[in-house]
Amino acid sequence: MPTSLRGKLIVIFLILTVSGVIISGGFARFKQQNYALERVKEQAAVSTAAIEDDILSLFNWVFRDLLMMRDAPLLHSYLNWGSEKDSPELLEAIAKEFMSIAVHHEIFQQIRLIREDGMEVVRVNTNGRNAWITKTEALQNKKRRYYFQAAMKLAPGEVYLSPLDLNVEHGEVERPLLPVIRCATAVFDHWGNRKGILVLNVYGKSFLNVIASQQQKVLHGERYYLLDENGYFLHHPDEEKTFGFMFERSDTLDRYEPEVNDWIGGGSDNIQVIPSLETGRDTLFAYRKIKLPTTLDVSSGTGQGKAEHDNHWILLFATDDVGMLVGFDEYVRSFMPFFVTLLAICVIVAILVAWSCSRPVISLAEAAKKIQEGNLSARAEVYSADDMGQFGNLFNEMAAKLQQTINRLTLSENKYRQIFENSKDCIFVTDMDCRILDINDAGRDLFGVGDDSGGAELFLPGCRRPDIIYHEEQRALVGQVIEQSGFVRDYEVSLMRPDGTVRLCLLTATSRYDDKEELIGYEGILRDITDKRKRQEEERSFRRRLQDEIVLAEDRERRHIGQILHEEMAQNLALANIKIQEAENLCGQGSPEKGNGAAVEEHLAQTRDLLGVMIGQIRTMIFDLYPTVLEKQGLLAAMHWYAEHFSRQTGIEVTVYGGEDSFDLKESQRIYLYRAYKELLNNAWKHAETKEVVSTVKKRENHFRLTVDDEGKGFDPKKLSRFSHELKGIGLVAIDQWVEAMDGVLDIESEPGNGTRVVIDIPLAGAGGGNK
Repeated sequence: MPTSLRGKLIVIFLILTVSGVIISGGFARFKQQNYALERVKEQAAVSTAAIEDDILSLFNWVFRDLLMMRDAPLLHSYLNWGSEKDSPELLEAIAKEFMSIAVHHEIFQQIRLIREDGMEVVRVNTNGRNAWITKTEALQNKKRRYYFQAAMKLAPGEVYLSPLDLNVEHGEVERPLLPVIRCATAVFDHWGNRKGILVLNVYGKSFLNVIASQQQKVLHGERYYLLDENGYFLHHPDEEKTFGFMFERSDTLDRYEPEVNDWIGGGSDNIQVIPSLETGRDTLFAYRKIKLPTTLDVSSGTGQGKAEHDNHWILLFATDDVGMLVGFDEYVRSFMPFFVTLLAICVIVAILVAWSCSRPVISLAEAAKKIQEGNLSARAEVYSADDMGQFGNLFNEMAAKLQQTINRLTLSENKYRQIFENSKDCIFVTDMDCRILDINDAGRDLFGVGDDSGGAELFLPGCRRPDIIYHEEQRALVGQVIEQSGFVRDYEVSLMRPDGTVRLCLLTATSRYDDKEELIGYEGILRDITDKRKRQEEERSFRRRLQDEIVLAEDRERRHIGQILHEEMAQNLALANIKIQEAENLCGQGSPEKGNGAAVEEHLAQTRDLLGVMIGQIRTMIFDLYPTVLEKQGLLAAMHWYAEHFSRQTGIEVTVYGGEDSFDLKESQRIYLYRAYKELLNNAWKHAETKEVVSTVKKRENHFRLTVDDEGKGFDPKKLSRFSHELKGIGLVAIDQWVEAMDGVLDIESEPGNGTRVVIDIPLAGAGGGNK
């Protein structure tokens, strides 16, 4: 045997050629085709038997439901004691029970209770899961219908089954065509009097769908037919040929396949290969006679009574081109001895040659597969020194070098990808035209294209692009700066996204060169500073507005003090001066009479009252400017004092809860908390529209908590922002800054219509809190 791979392949080719010529001549083809024919026969027998079982099982199910409705207690109550006039509620209950059964099973087209005179008493119509009860005025007389006449002759316990036909309403065939099977039984009262019949209209498609479902599973060229006892098609692949008996058409099996019809009528073997008149091909036909019970005696109560079979269906199976599956018998038998001998020799030689030749190839394939799966240490076995042996050695050397190279590349790639993908900034690589060649996830998010850019090209912002014509006077672009200096750092550029939004970025980039030191593009980092700039601008704007508001607040406070001094204290002083002057005039008139003395005393008393009012105003003004009670008695006493003063001024009831007079608060903390408390009460008065405010102070370990609750109209805390453009007063913003100065936490709980709760929680000195 040649040692080269080429010689081995030549030997194998010659052996396979000789064997192929002989094998193609006969036996293998014959056996395969004969086996296929047997499989088709087996399929025909099994599938028709399965369809028959399914159809008969469905009939048994229908009989069971009919008998269950016949024996319903409500129906027997009506039969024994009721009538249409006396028991409308009972009839409605029976109809609802029928409708429930129909909706549950979805195979009943109608359920009807008919009196002995043929008049319908109850009729339930269904359409899938939709069901309805027919109104009394729409009920019909079925006395002349064949199923009524047949069912009225039944003895107790017998069931009548009609042939499959089309539903007829008011003497007309229902459109679209609706095939039904009617199942009926007579109903009797307690004394054995016949009271009418109970009828189930079962959708014919429930039975025909069994055949249609099987038709969808078979190969092209295989067909199923269902015939009644007269040879009319109840199911045909061509729907136009079904139910010909209802329309005076002769669409029968005898018309289209007379030879098949004669074969079925002869009662011979139920599987036969017959030339089809309709298709013109050799066709395998198989049939099964399904015997249908027309009267079923179930008086035993077990549902297994004696059935009388007056009609039947014919289930017919057909498949085309079976003539191709037979033949070549003589040819194969003549070559059998020689073929078996030659085949044995060819098999033995082929196994030896294939084993010798394929062993190194299989070893190489297995090694290559392991390397492809990631096992770079896999190597091929070398069995000989021929061409395949040399090839195996070369393969192993190549695999070893590949393993070393891939290990180095993998380590480098892992380091690069870890930096590239995990970076929060945009990392990019471009060509000379600033067209982006590679970009990380953060960059795709920045450019607004997500994981899939949809094939759109991305360009570096601020760089000269080939699809745009620039003017000569335009400022130097990034590409020009990089070409001149080799790099650019923190270069501010604007990036426009596909959705039209603009992002402000800082660009840091360097030139990218190939092995020949020729410029091929740029690489670098693009950092989004839009939000940072926006926050800085908002903070600057807020500080300006806050400074203006503080100045306005101070001015408002001065105007308030001036207004009190002018409108109240100055007027009271002028009035006191007038009263003292009048008293002096009365005293200067000499010896005053008794009446003049009383007048002087009255003037002095009024003057004293005015001075008392002014003293109270001065004290209130002083307390507003700096409450001495806060310094002398503590935060809780100051809150109680201000709550009483606030309630008198606004009419809002303010309650303060707190069991301690001292909370180990520092002076700055007391001042900040007192200011926050005043501001919260004023906010409740101005905005909450509440009648009551409840304040609570607590000390828990090393934390102090102030809580202010109101039952006002509330608001959405999400709309609050330190940098809001609608700042109309220092309000909650000032409180937030005061709490921040104390290293505390401000929490606001509110929603429209459900009041507001503000909680201020600050650490005390022992907890490392602020000491400002």
